[in-house]
Amino acid sequence: MRHEDKTRIVRYAATLIVSLLLSSSLFAQKIKVAAVSVDPQNRDVLHVTFDVPKPSDSSIQNRDFWIVYQKTSGGSKRVFVKGVDTSQLGTNGEAALRLEGPLSSSDLKEVDVILANSTDFIEIPAVTSQAALGLGERSDAGVIAKSKGKSDSDVYFSGSYTGVQDGDPVYDIDAFAGYMHGLQSKTKYYGSAGLYGQIRTKTSAVVDPNSFLTYLVYQNAIGHGWLNLGNSKQAPALQSPIFSYRAFGAEFSRTGTELNLITSPVITVPFRPIAPPDSASGRVSPWPQVNLSFGTEFVYVKKSILAPEGELHTRGLASGTFAVGYAPKAKYFDSIQLTSVYQGRFPSAPEIFYDPKFAPIDPTTGKPNPKKIPPMLGTQPRHNFDTKLTYNFAPWTGVTFEHTYGSLPPIFNKTNNSFAFGLTVNFQFSEFGRYSILRP
Repeated sequence: MRHEDKTRIVRYAATLIVSLLLSSSLFAQKIKVAAVSVDPQNRDVLHVTFDVPKPSDSSIQNRDFWIVYQKTSGGSKRVFVKGVDTSQLGTNGEAALRLEGPLSSSDLKEVDVILANSTDFIEIPAVTSQAALGLGERSDAGVIAKSKGKSDSDVYFSGSYTGVQDGDPVYDIDAFAGYMHGLQSKTKYYGSAGLYGQIRTKTSAVVDPNSFLTYLVYQNAIGHGWLNLGNSKQAPALQSPIFSYRAFGAEFSRTGTELNLITSPVITVPFRPIAPPDSASGRVSPWPQVNLSFGTEFVYVKKSILAPEGELHTRGLASGTFAVGYAPKAKYFDSIQLTSVYQGRFPSAPEIFYDPKFAPIDPTTGKPNPKKIPPMLGTQPRHNFDTKLTYNFAPWTGVTFEHTYGSLPPIFNKTNNSFAFGLTVNFQFSEFGRYSILRP
C-alpha cells in the first residue's frame, strides 16, 4: 500500500473518530427533564427539575419555549407560561414556570409539558400522580395555604398573655402581612416588589410601647443558589446574598406621638450548617438554618415628643435568625418549630427610648413605678431578642411559647425578660411573597 493511501486512511479514521466524539458529546448535552410537579401551595407554579448536565439559562428561560396543558374531567386546556424563574437552576437544577392562571385543584387528572427551543424538542412524560399534581398531602390548595411558621408567612398573627419579670402582666400581639410580586420580562427575572406591614404591640400599665412598621419593598438575589463549603453534599453551605431595599417606609406609635420615615438597604446571607436529607418534609424548616443580615436605616424624624424633628440620621442594622423544625405527619401533630431572632440597631444621633430602670421609685412599694417611665434620648445600641417555640396541632394554627427582651422602633420601649404563652395563626398566599419579605 502506498504511503499516500495510508495517510489518507489514517486521516479518514481520525476524522471519523472526532465526528463520533463530537456527536456523542452533543448527545450527552441534550436537555433531560427528571421531574415535573405542581406546587401544592401555589398552583400558579410548575417546578421542573433537570437531570445533569444542567441546561443553560438561555435554553429554557424564554416563556415561549414552554407548552403546558392541563386535563380535567371537562377536557384539555392550554395554560400559558408568563415567566420562567431560573434562580435555583445552578443549585438544584430546578426552574419554576409561573403560569398565567392556577391549575385546577378539584379534578386535575394530568399535566402535559413540552419544551421546544431552537435545538431541542422534549415531550415530557405526562404528570399523573397525585403527589406530582400537588393533590397528595393536601387537596385544598388554592389561594390560601398553610405556612411553615413566623419566618415564611405572608400573613402571621400571634396573640398571648405575658408575664413580665419585675413588671405588670401584659397582653401581646405580634402580627405582620405582606405581598410581593415577581418582576419579569419575557426572558429575564428582575426580582420582586411589594408591600409589608408589621405590628408589635403590648397593652400594659407602663408606657405605651406599640410599634407599627410599614414599607414598600424590593428584593432580588445576587447570584444563584447555594455554595457548598466542602466536598460532600452534607457540607455547610452559604446561599447567594439577598438584596432587599425598603424604598419607603414609616415607623409610628399607635398614639401618633412618634413618626419616623425610613429608607433602608439590607443584605441577607443565609447559612446552612448541614444540608437537609432528601426525605425531609418541606412543611417546616427541617434542618438548622441561620440568616445573617446587615444594612443601614436612614431615619427622618417627622414627629417626636422629645427627639429633634426634621433631622436625618442613620442606624446601623444587624440581625440574625435561627430556625429549625420537625413535621412528623401525625394526627394532632402537624409540626413543631423553633425560631430565634436577634436585631441590633446602632443610631448615629440621639433617639427616644424608655427604660424601666429610670422609673422613679414608688414610696409605697420601694420599687420603680412602671407607670411613670420617663422618655429619654440616647445613642446607645438598641437590642431585641425574640425566641419562639411553636407547636402546630393543625396546618394553620397552634400554640406558642415565647421569650422576648429588648426594644423596637420607633419609641424603643425596653421590655425586660418576658415569657408568653398564646395562640398562633399563619397563612400563605400565592406569588410566593413570603420568600421575598425579610422582616426588619
